[in-house]
Amino acid sequence: MKIFLLNPNFNLEKKSVMNVRHRQPLDLVYVTSILRNDGGVVRLLDANVLDLSNKDVLRNIDDYRPEILIVSTSPVDRWECPHTHLENIFDLIDKAPAKYKIIVGSHGTTQPEWVLKQRSVDFVVRGEPEMIIRELVTALGESKDLYQIKGISWRTGGSIIHNLPAERIIDLDSLPMPAYDLLPMEKYSSSDFEKPFSIMLTSRGCPYNCTFCLKAMMPGKFVARSPENVLNEIKLLINKFKVKSIYFQDWEFLIDLKRVENICQLIIDNNFKFKWGCNARASDIANNPALIRLMQEAGCIKINMGLESGSDEILSNIKKQLTKNDLSDAIKVLRENDIEPGFYMLLNCPGENSETLKETANFIVDEKIRVKSVNPVVPYPGTALYDELKQKDGEVAWDKVEIYAGQVRTIFSPNRAKWLLRHYKWQRKFGKYYWLKIGFWKDMAH
Repeated sequence: MKIFLLNPNFNLEKKSVMNVRHRQPLDLVYVTSILRNDGGVVRLLDANVLDLSNKDVLRNIDDYRPEILIVSTSPVDRWECPHTHLENIFDLIDKAPAKYKIIVGSHGTTQPEWVLKQRSVDFVVRGEPEMIIRELVTALGESKDLYQIKGISWRTGGSIIHNLPAERIIDLDSLPMPAYDLLPMEKYSSSDFEKPFSIMLTSRGCPYNCTFCLKAMMPGKFVARSPENVLNEIKLLINKFKVKSIYFQDWEFLIDLKRVENICQLIIDNNFKFKWGCNARASDIANNPALIRLMQEAGCIKINMGLESGSDEILSNIKKQLTKNDLSDAIKVLRENDIEPGFYMLLNCPGENSETLKETANFIVDEKIRVKSVNPVVPYPGTALYDELKQKDGEVAWDKVEIYAGQVRTIFSPNRAKWLLRHYKWQRKFGKYYWLKIGFWKDMAH
């Protein structure tokens, strides 16, 4: 069967809280590799990085004439914080010439019925897509019973069927290397890293339960690839695609400390020279300075962590299992080892008030950190925050959820909270009458 896999152009949608990034759609790249290894005739198109219009995409699909179209609504780097506007994607699916149309991603995983009712979507894959799609494509090609395929929701006649959930993929080493050769690798980028640039996924899942984090794509158990398997992909990226920097897209790279130590040692022993970064919890950074030194020696130049808030009260409300002292200690460890600390920050979490905003502003100034963006927390379907919203306002679909961003159990509007945060920050930095200080106007210019 001829199969067309598409990462759509998210720039064509209504602007979302989350920015559009040009990173490899690893979920589709893994699926493509699996289908190709099984003998499938595949085409992979990343319309997002190529900035293609729907007209261009449809022309590509029409030229290829696939029997199966697979579309991702949220690539790997957006599994936990996806874009919420999908109208353009649904329009494209409606017009695309294909016998079977399959959706993968966070939206269908959490609200499959809503997705299936939108347009001419035939199947929704819930959760990790690789093994589910492999079984579904085989079943479609051989006209097998679809009721036995775990992890799909689908239409038959006038009914929508939700099959049993699929098991998680435990042995990540069993997955083939991603089909990077079918991507325009030279086009991917990150503002923090040199090109050619790539992301990698070396583990899946997270044992923590932050109330705002969407874990539906990889729920429950944390599983990881072996250091040797990770090294093989690094070798592929460097030798074949001349990659100079890599970002490990794992939700939390430092959960298995010994594994990270072994990865770093393998990088050093094999004399691989590339720059890299990752996500990590502040407590894991603060409590393991020796490992951080080894990471720096192995080429790590940046570690992003969830700052979220500079208020212990807010950190407790969102079940972060961290304190601002953990954050301070982590920042110190990173700076002592010449690794740039990066920050994800949320605004208007439940319980936010003027005092918690002031605490956060003071923390930002006192720690001399620069936060690129501060986003109101979105109650994504599938999160504890969404459950709290649902108790008050009932079921909210994906296309409406951003209306409630920063408005679950808060007293300020997101705009008011953002203004107060800036106001308190400038007061801390320049004094009560900050607008009279030259430094304030210089700060405003940046």
